[in-house]
Formats: sequence, C-alpha cells, structure tokens
Amino acid sequence: MKIIALKILILGGTSFLGPHLVEELHEHGHEVTLFNRGTHNTPFSSAVEQLHGDRDGNLQSLLDRRWDAIIDTSGHLPRVVENSSKILAAATSHYTFISTIGVYENFHKIGIDETYSLAKLEDEKNEEITEKTYGALKALCEDVIRRYFPSKSLIIRPGLIVGPLDPTDRFTYWPVRIAEGGDVLVPGKPTQNLQLIDARDLAKWIVVMVEQKATGTYNATGPATSLTFDQLLRECQKFSKKNSTIHWVDEDFLIQHDVKDWVELPLWLSSVRNMPGFLNINAQKAVQAGLTFRPIASTISSLLEWNSSRGNIAKQAGLDREKEKKLLQLWKSKKTNTSNDKF
Repeated sequence: MKIIALKILILGGTSFLGPHLVEELHEHGHEVTLFNRGTHNTPFSSAVEQLHGDRDGNLQSLLDRRWDAIIDTSGHLPRVVENSSKILAAATSHYTFISTIGVYENFHKIGIDETYSLAKLEDEKNEEITEKTYGALKALCEDVIRRYFPSKSLIIRPGLIVGPLDPTDRFTYWPVRIAEGGDVLVPGKPTQNLQLIDARDLAKWIVVMVEQKATGTYNATGPATSLTFDQLLRECQKFSKKNSTIHWVDEDFLIQHDVKDWVELPLWLSSVRNMPGFLNINAQKAVQAGLTFRPIASTISSLLEWNSSRGNIAKQAGLDREKEKKLLQLWKSKKTNTSNDKF
C-alpha cells in the first residue's frame, strides 16, 4: 500500500531518538519540521525545516501552522506540555507522545502492562525533575495529552532505549568495556533478565503507527525473546579482538563497597530498589501492533562503530577502571578467604 506523504512536526528531535525519527520519516517520504530551542548542533540537511522557540514561553513560530501529525519527544513538565497543547490541539489530526515505562507506580510486579497504576507526585506543583519525580511528571504529561487530543493521541512508553547516538552510555558501557578486554567486573547473576530497545527499531515502529493514525497506550521494549546478562556479554565478546574474563560479583559485596547500581554498573538494579519488574515489562500489545526488534548483535556492532567515532570523551555511565581493578582484587581475596575457611 502506497503511503501518502505527511507533514510531520517533531517537538525536540535533535538528540538520540530524534535523529533516528527524522531519518526514518525521510525514508518514508514525509516532510519534517522540528521545533526546539536551537541550542544543539544538528546533522540534518536543509530538507528539514527548523523552527526555534521555547515550549516554556516562546511558541510564536507554531502559530497559524498545521501538520498531519505531531511527535513529541521533549515533553517532561505537564505545565509546559499544556502550553504547547493549547496551540497545537487544532493544528493536527494525530499526536504521538513519547513517554516512559517510568510512569508506573512501582516495579514490584513482573509483567506490568499498560493498565498498571501510575506514579503520583506528593506535590503536583513540584517541577524539579529527579529520579523520584521523573515518571510521575511524565504521567501527568500523558494526562494533558489525552485531555487536549482525546481521540487522536498515541502514547508510547519505551523501556531502556539503546543504540547509536545514546548520550547516557547506560548500555554502551558493556560493549565498550568488553572490547577493552582483561578482567571485567559484572554485577549480580548471569541469569538476570534484560530488556531494551534499539532506538532505530523504536523509530521505525513509531513512524508506521503515525502513518496508521494509531491511538492508545503502548509499552515499547524488547527484545522479542528473553535476553540474560550472560547472553549479552557473550554477544559482546564476539565483537572484541581482545580476550576478556567475566567476574560475576555478588551484589551484597558491591553494595557494601558503595558501588552505584545503574550508574556505575549499568543494567544492574540492586534488590535494595525492589524493582524486579523494571526489566520485565509486558510489551505484547506493541508487538501485536507490529513492533519488531533487530538482533542484539546488530545493536552491539553499530554501537561500537558509533562509539569509535566519538573520540576520547568522558562517558556518562560506567565503573572507573581503577575502582574496578581494586574491587576485583578485594573480591578475589574475599573468595579465597571464604574458600580457606571451609577447610
């Protein structure tokens, strides 16, 4: 079926998921306009119209315009989302809001679907974005979108987004660390389940859903079949030219030595957080709606290639190599002493 070219407005669009959306939209022959503050360098050609402004006050460039669809990648504060929604409600026939699985009240349960209860702010006037408030603020943003676009809104709740252009290094750390070789400290258990989605897969699916004018709320994470931490690391090793030795370190030991989960050792969420469901989300609704996933090997390969193009920049996540070395020395000593105690 031939797709009619659409005029698409992306709110944000200059980092990570945004450029992948622009590329996918162009491949489908759509006309793309970006609205943002203009503070980031963009790799886009002149084929992308750029409107500059600020959702928190300067929305003049959005006035008296109309688009077939809008994709909102930058809405974080409900008040700010409402500011732009007042203008855009009559300017489009379809609105996609990129939310997060972080909107859920907690992650005590495995297999959370889209009907699970949502997080709430203790003070709804609080606009400080922190790890604690981020999801609740996004949930309020969803409410705003549903109110202004009641029959034409698509809410996407991604899990951990990974792949080229990822500024967080939350996933990138592992392919890069394994590629360096040597002794590698890995937290927790080899059987720990992981969930993630390549930004390019997410962008491809979003574009199709926009073309179909799909509505409703969808969790969006993968892969299609279960992926354990051990499987991920083994895939990373296939791309490394250097030998690496994996050392699985007990989380109690890591907590005792003040190692920060998720930040210093990405993909590890300690039992202290009580979040077993965070990497065990139910995304079957999105899969049934056509969401597909490339092999994890493809994501790893692309990440390593992209990372090599970044140069020697400071990474946003991951364990300091000297700290890793010292922790491994302590861990090996502990294991040796424990073994000796048995005799």
